[in-house]
Amino acid sequence: MADGGASTMILLVTSLLISGAASVVLLESWGQVAEASGTNAKEKVADAETDVSFSGDRGDVLLDTSGANQEITLYFQNTGVRVLDKDSFTIFVDGVSSSVVGSATLYPSNGVWATDYVMEVTVTDASFSYSDNDLATVTIIAQSTVTDGVKGTDSETAEVRLSV
Repeated sequence: MADGGASTMILLVTSLLISGAASVVLLESWGQVAEASGTNAKEKVADAETDVSFSGDRGDVLLDTSGANQEITLYFQNTGVRVLDKDSFTIFVDGVSSSVVGSATLYPSNGVWATDYVMEVTVTDASFSYSDNDLATVTIIAQSTVTDGVKGTDSETAEVRLSV
């Protein structure tokens, strides 16, 4: 009977050691899941706080046909909470990724695309062949600056009437 009690004790201690090790692995895994969930939540908040909108008269968008390539001047406003990255945006005109002519101009011109600030952008592409009063679909994809290790993204699409 003494032998039966010792072997039962060994099995009990072994079971406790194994379950203790398993609980450490589970707790570590849970910590990683919680950390990933926190990062995901931060990214969702960043996206919710990032917002860009068209500004100006979409029925009268300047089209310059005088150069070798046509140029379209557009205005975008930061309507979100986060500061937008003025160097990290893409503009599509009728599905064509357009090149920015020169540098974008901020109003007011303090160098930061903050909330309620407007950015003027002139875009061009060799494929542009628009005429006065043509309609074009313009899309901007903008990103916020990095805050708390994450950045938000927003896009806006609208139809504009081009005016020479």
